[in-house]
Amino acid sequence: MMIPITAIVMMIPITAIVLGVGGGIVQSILKSQERRMEMRLRAQQGQNEDVTRQIDALRAEVAGLRGTSTQFDMSLEHTVQRLEERVGRVETKTAPTTPRLAAAPQPEEAQPLGLR
Repeated sequence: MMIPITAIVMMIPITAIVLGVGGGIVQSILKSQERRMEMRLRAQQGQNEDVTRQIDALRAEVAGLRGTSTQFDMSLEHTVQRLEERVGRVETKTAPTTPRLAAAPQPEEAQPLGLR
């Protein structure tokens, strides 16, 4: 069966109108999706930059704490060394003049408790 020419002629403007309007709608939908994706990407990049800055700040803080702990460790070691020297001097000064004490009595062995 053949389609009449008048039907084809009538379908051409209708098709053009549908494609023109439909194409505009599709184009606006695609642009909207593109804008949304760009906004998400910018937000992610902004968050990534914030995270990177925070990580750098934490690295600097950890480095500072390492230095502080090293200084504290060295100071503590020096203090212990001075105390050892003082104790050594006190022991050498007091050793000949102090009489030796008798050995302390050993405590009695503890008796095991019985179960009731």
